[in-house]
Amino acid sequence: MKTSMYEMLELDYELVSEKIEEFIRNSVKSFKKDGVIIGLSGGIDSSTTTTLCVRALGPDRVFGLLMPERDSEPQNFKDAKQLATELKIEYEVLDITPILRKMGIYDILPDRIMKDKKLFMKKLEEAVRVSVFENKAVDIPIVDSNYSGGDYSWSLRDKSPEVEPINVKDGRRGYCFTFPKVRLRSIMLYYYACLKNLLVTGTLCKSEYATSMYEEHGDGACEIAPLRNLYKTQVRQLAQYLKLPKNIITKPSSPDLILGSVITDELIIRMKYEIMDAILYCLEQGMKTSEIAEKLSVDEAAVKKVERTVAYANMRRELPYAAPI
Repeated sequence: MKTSMYEMLELDYELVSEKIEEFIRNSVKSFKKDGVIIGLSGGIDSSTTTTLCVRALGPDRVFGLLMPERDSEPQNFKDAKQLATELKIEYEVLDITPILRKMGIYDILPDRIMKDKKLFMKKLEEAVRVSVFENKAVDIPIVDSNYSGGDYSWSLRDKSPEVEPINVKDGRRGYCFTFPKVRLRSIMLYYYACLKNLLVTGTLCKSEYATSMYEEHGDGACEIAPLRNLYKTQVRQLAQYLKLPKNIITKPSSPDLILGSVITDELIIRMKYEIMDAILYCLEQGMKTSEIAEKLSVDEAAVKKVERTVAYANMRRELPYAAPI
């Protein structure tokens, strides 16, 4: 099944690379900018986008902004710095922790909890996961530490008294904790873009765009999105063609907002990217639910889950709604 899914999404990545590079050059010229700016996170999408921009424009016209904060995965920061150095681009590190702390964001999940991943996983009581993937809800997903790739089980956590429990049943606290981070990064990207006359280059891929797995005014805010017509599976294959570092190519995709190495994209969507991407591709071809399930050897419930998500994403992209006058 896995092989057929990859084959279904296979592209000529030399040609793909050439087209994207041409798109980047033409965009910079059309907008009369001096180059591009990218939020460099150390993940597969930003790393691939940055590499393509360097190939298209040269390193002197590409600027990377690294914006770590208290909850960022340290390895991601190291990977981002290393890639920037290898590509010989100018970059700046802007720690947004003090701003987020001043806003009170870290009061939702205090330092004493976030410093210990095991403690964090234990102390969120009655955590009923409301999937970001299916309905743009905003709960913090908490999973059992022995998760091995199947469905998720949710249970009451240990009630030992050394740390008070955090109630996130209404889901709002998770959203209040995460969305200011991505919006603040967007603000800083646009600020630096204005200072340097650079084009804000997003890292959104087709899998995220089709399912609304992004914050419209955060990681979705940009002037060009070179990867938006490539599924995540295809981005990884493109990264292999571009010879990106292996640890970046194989690293699980994550929003890196809460325990980046633990709470990954696939944990949130409860589905492997290659499966979701294949379903998305089949839906794009106009195939019916039963046909997709049979072709990919997956449950119809999985197909319907993706269908619902796409429908909701399409609705969100029509925002803001205007009164019918």
